[in-house]
Amino acid sequence: MKISNRPNLRGMEKVANDTTYRAAIMGRDFRLFMGLVTTRIYGISLGFILALVLILIPAIWVIYRGGF
Repeated sequence: MKISNRPNLRGMEKVANDTTYRAAIMGRDFRLFMGLVTTRIYGISLGFILALVLILIPAIWVIYRGGF
C-alpha cells in the first residue's frame, strides 16, 4: 500500500465541474430568453403585417372583381 501526502481532490473537482456546468446552462438559458424578448416586438409586427397582406389582397381582389 502506497501512502501519499497529496490531498484527494476528486470530490472537489467534481463539485467544481458540476458548478461550472450549471453556470453555463443558466447563462445559456438567460441569453436565449433575452434573445426572445428582444425580438418579440419585431416578430409581432411582422406577423401583423403578414396577416394584413393575406387578408387585404384577396379582399381588394374580390371588391375589384365585383363580388363573389
